[in-house]
Amino acid sequence: MVTAPSVPSPQTVLADSGPLAALFNRRDKHHSAALDFFQARGPRLKLLTTWEVVSEVAYFLDFSAAAQGDFLEWLHAGASQGLVSLHALDVADLPGLSKMMRKYADRPMDLADASLVWLANQAGVTDIITIDRADFAVYRTNKRKTFRNVFGGAFGRG
Repeated sequence: MVTAPSVPSPQTVLADSGPLAALFNRRDKHHSAALDFFQARGPRLKLLTTWEVVSEVAYFLDFSAAAQGDFLEWLHAGASQGLVSLHALDVADLPGLSKMMRKYADRPMDLADASLVWLANQAGVTDIITIDRADFAVYRTNKRKTFRNVFGGAFGRG
């Protein structure tokens, strides 16, 4: 009996705004690294992110309605293929986010970052793609787990 070759299941990672915005902005200093990263690893990744991150990316791309549209269409295509999953906060989550943002006030933690830590707690995922290496090196989940930046190898600096 011949068996089909096994296809590895995608690696599930949290997606921060930096790499996503860089992917759609050719003038971004991280564009080449983001493009290389997604071309090499994109098909083997399942991205988890939040609407707060999507909003931040759209803000970063506000110089071009075309770039914003391309980003939203890319998200839709990824979600349709099961490679992107968007998560929404609930009103009941706000006190916990507020507490977290106050805890990391010295960073400071913005709402998009807080939503990703919230998502890490919900999904049990701590692998992340981010350009924000310094902050995610400090943030911890409710279980005190650290984040592992799988995008970090794309940059040779801290």
